[in-house]
Amino acid sequence: MSASVRASGGGRKSKQSLVGVGDQSIQRVNPPDQLRDENAVVIWKQQSKLMIARGTLAREDLPLLMAYCNNFSIMLEADSEIAQRGFYSETAQGGLKTHPAVNIRKEAIAQMKSLGSLLGLDPLSRGRVLGTSGPKEGQQGNEFDEF
Repeated sequence: MSASVRASGGGRKSKQSLVGVGDQSIQRVNPPDQLRDENAVVIWKQQSKLMIARGTLAREDLPLLMAYCNNFSIMLEADSEIAQRGFYSETAQGGLKTHPAVNIRKEAIAQMKSLGSLLGLDPLSRGRVLGTSGPKEGQQGNEFDEF
């Protein structure tokens, strides 16, 4: 059995198995052609550089990162639409309804939140991915840490 395989209920993963991805980590990656616009390219460069510096970007993460960047671009486009047209649009009967860009923005943010968590881009998942979610110096650990 390899050292990276653990039994069910085998306790907390070691820091070594969480930090980076060993031979699978990559050092440089160009923006893919499938990014929807320059905004997506800019966020790709920022986030990929950050993940590479942390040692958390692997080839299998690239489709998730691309989806994250495209959703960022969609959010910015929806923001622009909302800024131009407002939060509401008029119905055929003369009433008001939420502008479709509001819902598009909401969905893009939800997707970014989910994808960002998978990629370790939010504070909670970053601690999990980097293995820094344990007790800080001077704090008592959990009574189950040794298991």
